[in-house]
Amino acid sequence: MTIRPFILHLLFCATMVCNVHAAEPAGNDAATKVEVTPLGEQMDRMNGAFRKLRRQAEDVTKNESSLAYVATMQAAAEVAVTLTPVLAADIPEAKRAQFIESYRTQIRKLIAGLEELAAAFKAGDNAAAVAVISDLRGIQKDGHHDYKKPDQD
Repeated sequence: MTIRPFILHLLFCATMVCNVHAAEPAGNDAATKVEVTPLGEQMDRMNGAFRKLRRQAEDVTKNESSLAYVATMQAAAEVAVTLTPVLAADIPEAKRAQFIESYRTQIRKLIAGLEELAAAFKAGDNAAAVAVISDLRGIQKDGHHDYKKPDQD
């Protein structure tokens, strides 16, 4: 008989802990939600393909798959060049057109690098492909630094 109250007390405590834990807010969703823009969607597509591509770029046996990732990135870049970064709204109107053109020039530079990358994979020159990927990584970092709002992570 003395064990029964102990077990009931234990069950009660466990239930209370579960209820308290479940009632804790996971965070303010409104404050942590970042609006996904059409440009953000294209950048996410490119980023996903680029991460996978970087992991397999040295492997000649995966060149067909690598070319598919490059094609995904090219398609997303072709759409991205027609879009405007959210940061443009924060640029004074007198400088906004120049900012947007500079962004588009950066994306065109990316597209040219992707064409070079595709050519390297088609030629089976994976060492050259890895070098181009390094250059593309620099273009990516520069672009994010110059054209992405700091709170868009």
